[in-house]
Amino acid sequence: MIELPVFPIVAQSLGLPFKYLPELVKHGGIPFALILVASAISFLLTREDASKNATGVLMAVAHFILFTPFSVTWSKLAIYGRPAIATDPPFAYSRTQWLYLLASAVMMISLAIVVGPSAALLRYGQQNFDNQVMMAAGSLLVAGLILFAIGFVRLAFVFPAIAIAKYPGISAAWKQTRGNIERLAAIIVLSYVPYYVVSRVLDWLIGYHPPGLAAAAKGCLDMLLVAMATTALAGPALAYKVIVLDEPEDAPALAATASRE
Repeated sequence: MIELPVFPIVAQSLGLPFKYLPELVKHGGIPFALILVASAISFLLTREDASKNATGVLMAVAHFILFTPFSVTWSKLAIYGRPAIATDPPFAYSRTQWLYLLASAVMMISLAIVVGPSAALLRYGQQNFDNQVMMAAGSLLVAGLILFAIGFVRLAFVFPAIAIAKYPGISAAWKQTRGNIERLAAIIVLSYVPYYVVSRVLDWLIGYHPPGLAAAAKGCLDMLLVAMATTALAGPALAYKVIVLDEPEDAPALAATASRE
């Protein structure tokens, strides 16, 4: 079994935007511009008393749709380097992108199924000041989130495999992460943490509800951080490369021979 080198992979993931800055601008520029438009529309809907939950869902859907081509391209870049995306258009949907978007949709629907009922029950308990319901719902919610997190990490290789057109199926993806779940989870979390920290620092410096132009600037910075955080997909993509692609094809046979001897 190959043990993932956590910190070298995280460092490489965080360094890719600087190493491939032209590719980042080329393939991330259009999704970033479009997500700014979507954010402006969401802001206008909120001012018209639209539900924040509804606008939040719409923004999440917009993000997945707009950044799927970039996610595919960035995963390919992390795994194979510049030659793999040399002819890729800046923003386009093909069969690979649609399959990647479908996998993302299945992931989000699974999350809603796992934690949705307990979240609704928790909300009901809060509205009715029922502590027993709140405690039970909170416990179920935490358990559901843990269950989803484990499933997400175990199936994390589905996404880079789809991006490079080597998707082997859910069962194979599950087996590929066996024995590395803690290391892979650490890679995923540590790849995203810097962007979260920067976001919280900006909130502290600018304020949660700045006025006028400051609000627009903060919104642009928030969307820029969302776009940059998408580059953290390189973390699991690089882990996939180490475990699946860099392993010699005859490694299982050699291991079996060694065990018999």
